[in-house]
Amino acid sequence: MYNNLINQALTHKISKVPVWFLRQAGRHLPEYFNIRRKEENFIDFCLNEDLITQTSKLPLKYYNLNAVIVFSDILMIPWAMKRNVRFCKNVGPTLDPMIPGETVIVQDVSIINKLDPLKNSITRLRKELPISTCLIGFAGAPWTLACYMIEGKSSKDFINTRKALWSSPKWFMKLIETLIVYVSQKLEMQANAGANVLMIFDSWSHMIPNNFFKDCAITPIAKIIEILRSKKIYTPVIGLPFRAGPCIIDYSYESLVDCVALDWSMELKWATKNINKEIAIQGNLDPASLVPDKSNNLEENTLNILDLMKDRKFIFNVGHGLTPECKIANVKKVINIVRSYER
Repeated sequence: MYNNLINQALTHKISKVPVWFLRQAGRHLPEYFNIRRKEENFIDFCLNEDLITQTSKLPLKYYNLNAVIVFSDILMIPWAMKRNVRFCKNVGPTLDPMIPGETVIVQDVSIINKLDPLKNSITRLRKELPISTCLIGFAGAPWTLACYMIEGKSSKDFINTRKALWSSPKWFMKLIETLIVYVSQKLEMQANAGANVLMIFDSWSHMIPNNFFKDCAITPIAKIIEILRSKKIYTPVIGLPFRAGPCIIDYSYESLVDCVALDWSMELKWATKNINKEIAIQGNLDPASLVPDKSNNLEENTLNILDLMKDRKFIFNVGHGLTPECKIANVKKVINIVRSYER
């Protein structure tokens, strides 16, 4: 349906490896700050159609990429749920924390209405981008959203979230089920607006107690994809269960994703042997390797990833988002290596 290398790589092995980068539009690009200053509040920035469009397209000024990912934030769903999301300088995202078993879970939110500027931005981007450039929409996974909503902020161990899972399981799973609905709505909206691929970020999946991994990380994603397919949304889905370790095997078979994104800690030889061979793989260059002015092993590491993925449906990417410190020259170097690689 879509004539771009990303969609082709999700369905079958192709001779050229497509490439894009998580968090490719952001603080490592100098123009980003000029665009960002046009809105004082980050939430307002994520609701400004013009600024979303400008920021999403910015990486194409620097890089020969196969995809643009729409600029937004996973916490726009908690914001729509009235969790008083704000972004504080030198602190990060802050929310009014939910009290397990007590806080009322809002279940009548219209995600489509609340995030209408995001929908409009995707429609606009799809018209303005070349047809060969894939447009990616995304959402946070229910577990990761629940972590922020219960904790009220980022955390090293998300102890309050884990305690909530043990102490108030019915309340916790009601929150997960509610988020499944909202994430589905957000992804459906983006697909209908023109996104060619959807991605679900489970940035804190490594915080899930092992015996709850299926209930909190795999089943919710499968339900989301089932909802999308029931609505005749057949847009491919990439799932990122960050640092899931061996649990990624079951995730690759049972979550129904079309592609699993691997973080930089994943051993690729092991991954190629154990991950579902019917689906594609995305990843997994360490973004820290793009920071040093002289990254001696950058070419070797890039080629190693390409060689290990030679026989798989594969999209080259970093194992998590580009950092503000990464060097544009290093990113360009990696892209050139990927572009010249013959499978």
